[in-house]
Amino acid sequence: MNINFLKKSVCLFLLTCIVAGSTGCSEFLASISAKEASKILTEAIDAFIEDPVNGLDEYDDDYSVPDMPEQSLEFAAEAVAEISYELGEARVNKNRTKVEIPVTFHDVRLIDGISMGTEAYIEEALGNAETRDVEVTFELKGQKGDWTIEDMSELIDVFFVPYESLVFVDENGMPTSFYEPFFDESLIDSVWYDPVMSNPLDANSLISPEAMLAVFYFDRPMYLELTADLIKDGEVVQSEQIVLNGETTAACSFWGQDYGAGSYTVEISFDGGTAGTTASLTVR
Repeated sequence: MNINFLKKSVCLFLLTCIVAGSTGCSEFLASISAKEASKILTEAIDAFIEDPVNGLDEYDDDYSVPDMPEQSLEFAAEAVAEISYELGEARVNKNRTKVEIPVTFHDVRLIDGISMGTEAYIEEALGNAETRDVEVTFELKGQKGDWTIEDMSELIDVFFVPYESLVFVDENGMPTSFYEPFFDESLIDSVWYDPVMSNPLDANSLISPEAMLAVFYFDRPMYLELTADLIKDGEVVQSEQIVLNGETTAACSFWGQDYGAGSYTVEISFDGGTAGTTASLTVR
C-alpha cells in the first residue's frame, strides 16, 4: 500500500470532518441568533398592536406617530387592533451581527378611496373597506442575545400615514377641523389681478404697483378665517385677515406700502398649516 496515499487520504478525511463540524456549528449559532432576534421582534410587534401610539417607546427611540385629528388617530388605532401577523424566515449575516426578518401583516385596511365625509360616513366606509397583506422587513443588530431593532418607522407609513388624508366635515361640507388635505381638494386655483383694473393679469408681472391683489378660488362655499401673507423674496412684508362667510373666493389685497422690485407670492394659512400659495409675481 502506498503510505503517502494513505496519509493524504487520512488528512483529507480529517479536514472534511473539521469543515463539516465547523459548518454545522455555524448554522447552529445562526439559528440561535435568528431565534433570539425573532423573539425581540415579536415582543415589539405585540407591544405595537397593544398600543400603536406609545407601545414602541422601549424598542425604537425615533418612532413617532404623526400629528393628525383625534378621530383619525382613533380610527388608525382601531385598524391596528384588527390585524394579525406572521414572521418569515430570518436571514442572518456571516458574523451573526445582523438579522433581517420579513413580517407579513394580514387584514391591513385599504382606505385610498376614502377621503372626506362626516364622521359617521367615514366610520361606515372604513368598516366596509377591503383589506390586504403587507410585508415589512425589519433589521436587527446586535450579538449574543442583545438585539436592537434598527427602524420601525415603516409601521407609521403602513398604519398611520393613510389616515392623514381623512377629512371630517359637517352636514354643510365644512371640515370640523381644518388641515391641509382639505385645501388640497377644495382649493381650485389662485390668480394675480391688476390692482387698479381688477382684471386677471396676462403675465405675472407689474411695474411699480401701488397695491397688490391676489384671489384664491374654492370649489365650495367656505366658512373660516384665513391669514394672508404677502411675501417678498422669501420674507413676509404684510399680512391681513380674510374672513369667509359662504364665499367661494378669497380676495387678498395689500396697500399702503412701497412694493419695490422683487419676487412676490401670497400665502394663505389657517391655524395649523398652509392652505395655498400663489405663483410668483415679478415687480419691476
